[in-house]
Amino acid sequence: MNNDITEEQAATEQPGGEPDEPNTTDQAPARDEVDWKALARKWEQRAKENRRAAEELEKLRQERMTETEKAVAEAERRARAEAAREYGARLARAEFRAYAASKGLTLGDDVFDLIDTTKFVGDDGEIDEAAIKQAVAKLAKLAPKPGGTSGGDFTGGNGGGTPPKSLADQIREAEQRGDWRTARRLKTQLIVQQ
Repeated sequence: MNNDITEEQAATEQPGGEPDEPNTTDQAPARDEVDWKALARKWEQRAKENRRAAEELEKLRQERMTETEKAVAEAERRARAEAAREYGARLARAEFRAYAASKGLTLGDDVFDLIDTTKFVGDDGEIDEAAIKQAVAKLAKLAPKPGGTSGGDFTGGNGGGTPPKSLADQIREAEQRGDWRTARRLKTQLIVQQ
């Protein structure tokens, strides 16, 4: 045994010669400190390596295929892609309708005769939500606002952009002009509204 023992080693050794466990009451445990960024980089690197390995394996598998197997695999790939685009278009239509509803627009089925929702679907069948939101925003700008007018003045106003006069005001004006027929019709209308 080595007789050159430092004071620190002597203080931590028990009489039986075994070191004492360190005092943990004064220090916080360091085991909860994890470098998450380093772990994320490590797993990202592994994922890239796995993807590369899977691509190489797929290349090797395809090189060993017969022409018939290659044709079948290509047909399957095309069928999956077509199904993904078809269902992606349905999903894009639903997403378009839902986002339009959130903007206060009610779209009927006939609207989709004019809107090609397949342009919102990628080749892999994934939906481009940003493009849908952008298209709905453009549509919302073009759609008539609720309560607004879309062509003529059908609100009963005087065409000058001022609000229509109340029935009582219209009755008073008709009586002042001596237009008793209009005054009677307006009074009947007033009674029906009450």
